[in-house]
Amino acid sequence: MKNFRNKLDNNLKNKKNLKNYIFSSVKILFLILVVYFLGKYFIDNWDVIKNMNWNLNWGSILVSLLFYFAYMITLASLWHYITKLNQCSIGHFDAVIAYLSSIPGKYIPGKVFLLMARCPAYEKAGQPLRKVTVCFFLENICTLLGAAFLFLISLFFFPNDLLAKYAWLTVILIILFFIFIHPRIINFFLRMAGKLLKKDMEIPMAYPDLLRVVILFICNWLVAGSGFFMLVHAIYPVTASQWLYVGGIYGLSTIIGILALFAPSGLGVREGILMAGLLLIMPEEYAVTISLISRLWQTVAEIFLVAGSLLVNRITKYIKKSGS
Repeated sequence: MKNFRNKLDNNLKNKKNLKNYIFSSVKILFLILVVYFLGKYFIDNWDVIKNMNWNLNWGSILVSLLFYFAYMITLASLWHYITKLNQCSIGHFDAVIAYLSSIPGKYIPGKVFLLMARCPAYEKAGQPLRKVTVCFFLENICTLLGAAFLFLISLFFFPNDLLAKYAWLTVILIILFFIFIHPRIINFFLRMAGKLLKKDMEIPMAYPDLLRVVILFICNWLVAGSGFFMLVHAIYPVTASQWLYVGGIYGLSTIIGILALFAPSGLGVREGILMAGLLLIMPEEYAVTISLISRLWQTVAEIFLVAGSLLVNRITKYIKKSGS
């Protein structure tokens, strides 16, 4: 009996070691892929980058980075709130660290690494990964909805006479927006997608809860849009009246980037949308410059967030270990 238990313990230990080895290998592969896709992007655009006019307002850039930091940290808290609603949450601090540490996963096509990087923290806490996966889909849906609403509002400020004549259409679209975010409607389309992917993708949430979450995402998108506006202001003299338009274009570019599953973090796709939108309010050379700098701005901010989250996590573990 004792030998049997020893064999069982050894088998479990070997399986755990194998699992840790596989996970470590995946993380290394993951980082290599991130470096590859980011490096390829900047190498492909190096000629444009080195010929840019670098007469920048560094004060505005600093403020824009602070806005982006606030947006991402709040986004991590919203992720935690969604997991709480779906009863698969871990501690708030651990959830924020897991979220920020997963950021590099967005630079690999398919978004699957984004979810995989968060799973270990939830698996360790004994939370069902099926529920965590549903929360991941819900977070992406709410991100899209928040960006879409920001873009709809920005239509009132579009520098285009044609759109000004059809402002009533924008009002109708906003009303339809709040109708179509009903869980029954969203779940109808998710069931169709789930049949193709052979996964249960329905969101287990009542309309008031979903409405509250979407409104929180919309508010957070205003923070992200404000950050991008400050970045644009650092390069080209945009006016305060163009704030929502610039933010809306940023929201639209993010929507298209997320939907472009073939492009890691929407590389190239997002910049193309930004360029097209900014061309309506500034010369071409500035639109091109800003669309490329926006990627550098976002990437630098995310590198600091990832490094900061890993450092804070290490320090916290060290303090806990020293105190025990």
